[in-house]
Amino acid sequence: NPDPAATVVALREAPEGFEVLVVKRNSRGFFGSLVVFPGGRVDAFDMSEGETATSEAAHRRAAVRELAEEAGLVITDRGIRPAVGVKGHDFYEWLASENIATDASSLVLISRWVTPEGAPRRFDTRFYLLACDQTPDVEIDSDELVDFQWVTPAEALQRYESGDWPMWLPTIAHLRWLSKRNSIAEAIESAQGADGRTLIEPKRVEDGSIVPIHLPAETT
Repeated sequence: NPDPAATVVALREAPEGFEVLVVKRNSRGFFGSLVVFPGGRVDAFDMSEGETATSEAAHRRAAVRELAEEAGLVITDRGIRPAVGVKGHDFYEWLASENIATDASSLVLISRWVTPEGAPRRFDTRFYLLACDQTPDVEIDSDELVDFQWVTPAEALQRYESGDWPMWLPTIAHLRWLSKRNSIAEAIESAQGADGRTLIEPKRVEDGSIVPIHLPAETT
């Protein structure tokens, strides 16, 4: 079965409208050298007693944790604050020791993406929008990542198309979706209420390409 995972599409205001946070992974592993959004698998310590890895609450906790691990940003009930060098189960122990309450309710589900059958590794990933206000400086996990950038969706797509930034289909699809939104508020409004339209299961056709992907509020 596909591994449950969570990804955060963090947005901040910019003179050109808004920017999105992307990170570049190191050369190791399945996502080696790809430019992606912060995210990762749902782990056992993301689940409360009686929950499963497929629960919405576990996905949201994983999204909060992964953003903290990879970008040094933790979503709290008082805004976004720094969280550097805390990983895995230690993240939850750090929250308790610092008396920090996280706030996963600020995450807005955009889509749920299931890797096509036949792929060497499959994921069932929920993508969440996060509107950032007065965000602390990003500090990436230098073990897993080699770089990060706040960038407009249009510029990120240009770098992909020029071959500078290798990406996989979910990242490209979400950047294209964001590039059609004029503001963070419009992006959030487009994503809200998308239940029932969020499951995306790409299928390969005979020529090896993948059928078009439509995210919320898109019909063409």
